Amino acid sequence: CAVLFTSFIVGRLGILDSEGMPYEINLRLLRYIPWLIWEVLIANIQMAKLILSPKLNTRPHLIRVPAPQRTSLGKVIYANTITITPGTIALDIQDDVILVHALSDEMASKDDAGATSTIVSWLEARVVEDVVPHDDSKDIPA
Repeated sequence: CAVLFTSFIVGRLGILDSEGMPYEINLRLLRYIPWLIWEVLIANIQMAKLILSPKLNTRPHLIRVPAPQRTSLGKVIYANTITITPGTIALDIQDDVILVHALSDEMASKDDAGATSTIVSWLEARVVEDVVPHDDSKDIPA
């Protein structure tokens, strides 16, 4: 909701043009936002289990997560997606790597399949098409 509201306000104020925040991203947000809400819900359940567990099995550590997104906007969206999800926070972005603090092993490895990276790359794909030819085989993620 906050992303859509901010996008609307920024658009109305004329702060960003179509190059700074293409409208195609706004349309793709309709797919991204429900997915993100689901991921945050699942992470909240994992956090509740972790906190309510008698052992309090936390094992905080830092991990480096590859950020294959091609634009700065894509990398920022990816880092913000990591931060919004309870139990993880993006600390730094350098080149194509995001430094992430995870509260437990489970949270550190929850996206080993790369689903988050895939959907963020899909979200930014329309922006990349203007710069780099788009690969049609990498259509909308499942």
